[in-house]
Amino acid sequence: MEKLKIVSLSALSLLAIATLAACGNNKASEKNITFSIPTDVATLDPTIVTDQYSYNVIGNVEEGATRVDKNGDAALALAKSITSSSDGLTYTITLKPNLKWSNGDPLTAQDFAYAWRRAVDPKVGSEYAYLMGAIENANDISAGKLDQSKLGVEVKSDTQLTVKLSSPTPYFKFLLSEPVYYPLDEKVVEKYGKSFGTTSDKMVYNGPYMFKASKGWTGTNKSFTIYANKNYWDKSKVKSKAIDFQVIANANTGAQLYKQKKLDFTLLPTTDLITANKEAKGFTVFKQARTDYVEYNQSNKGATSAEAQKALANEKIREALNLATNRAAIIENALPYSTVATSFTPVKLSKTKTGEDFSKYAQQGYKYDVTAAKKLWQEGLKEVGLTQLTLSFEAASDLAPSAATANYLQTSYEKNLPGLKINLKLVPFQQRLQDQQNQAFDMILSGWGGDYAEPSTFLQLFVTGQSYNSGKFSSADYDAAYKAASTVPDVLDQSKTDQDYKKAETVLFEHSYINPIDFQASPALLNPDVKGFQFHSTGLTYDLKEAYLK
Repeated sequence: MEKLKIVSLSALSLLAIATLAACGNNKASEKNITFSIPTDVATLDPTIVTDQYSYNVIGNVEEGATRVDKNGDAALALAKSITSSSDGLTYTITLKPNLKWSNGDPLTAQDFAYAWRRAVDPKVGSEYAYLMGAIENANDISAGKLDQSKLGVEVKSDTQLTVKLSSPTPYFKFLLSEPVYYPLDEKVVEKYGKSFGTTSDKMVYNGPYMFKASKGWTGTNKSFTIYANKNYWDKSKVKSKAIDFQVIANANTGAQLYKQKKLDFTLLPTTDLITANKEAKGFTVFKQARTDYVEYNQSNKGATSAEAQKALANEKIREALNLATNRAAIIENALPYSTVATSFTPVKLSKTKTGEDFSKYAQQGYKYDVTAAKKLWQEGLKEVGLTQLTLSFEAASDLAPSAATANYLQTSYEKNLPGLKINLKLVPFQQRLQDQQNQAFDMILSGWGGDYAEPSTFLQLFVTGQSYNSGKFSSADYDAAYKAASTVPDVLDQSKTDQDYKKAETVLFEHSYINPIDFQASPALLNPDVKGFQFHSTGLTYDLKEAYLK
């Protein structure tokens, strides 16, 4: 890829925490590190995973051709080498020799080809199939227009495959670190069929850790353990024999267990917990490249009423809701250490060609203006023939920041917009994901964390027909801006892609298609004796490969 303009991602996808680096006496304790997560794991299938909590488990028991390292670079992992043609359209991936799955099966180039074809199979329905769109014919296969055999991947030998791209993709090596690009053992997938990944014993592993029969994940249990994988190619770097996970929905319980030295990591998602623990040993704030936002159902499907459907299709009503959102007050009352969203693409994701934070470069005029909101609200209601309106607003009940944000917005909306009634629907996170995927909502509080450090990881979400465009709006101007950024000639000139991405942000703002709330930070307690732990602001946020307890 020497002749292409490389997007610099180093240090942008990783938050380096010096106190977590291994130093001094690096002898590992016999005691397991114990991590908590706030909600249930949904799946272990890399092809269909959609949530960060499941990803943080999968990314430590599986691996792709590359893995993001401590410097934020896409380092070689299962791959021995990755080369590209001068035009950036053909990649050759050569695997390390003698790779094995945890069950002893050889891991070959065919496992990659099989996994990628499965990912774009419309019958599988992977919501992350869009990330495969960089590969030739992937989008047409996902749309059911072509057979999977037409995917631009060719197995040359057990250790080599070539990949043809639909357009030059400077961040392709980072895509190779994503779960949807992980290889799969075809024999195991076909054996378990639709049950693959629903429990840890219906899986096979190639990453630094693996599940065993004892203390595995049953699909519903609240505690499980991952063990060092003896077949992992880089096993000498894995210092922990095992790592324990506990699902702890009650954050107060998590904080207490940490103080009792029964947990080594727990999130602090409420203002009370942050205030009570900000002077505690191990208090830290992880700055994620993540945006929380409200999606509006703008289609003819899934709304709670015909009135809601008609209202949210009205631009003035959506703009009124955006203007009635006091983002600064939400941060103060519900989301300490987070910052007010000024665009959809968050801060600290990437830089422009000139070195400016892209989010600052692309910031829009999102503001709190009750007077303007009321005026547009009344005009919008009149246009759709209503004098009052009831809307359902859904958020995750088991994620404290989401519940607090939704409660604040309910009060604020009803106070600032006369005639509006908000029916707050707080449901478990997994149900919120399902309702969002099924488009069963009026308004829904969502969140997106970057998969890699480049604006497309956010902005491709709202291309017409994209699986994560849950509101199902369609904008020719948005589509054109995104297409320009991702195709020749603009894709070869970062200054042009910067401009194109900014145009896309402007379309989102000017038509109030979504309502960005905050750029998220995650206060937490992390045992200072945990060394070698890597936090990434994009992709796999908690990388435990080299983590150990001193």
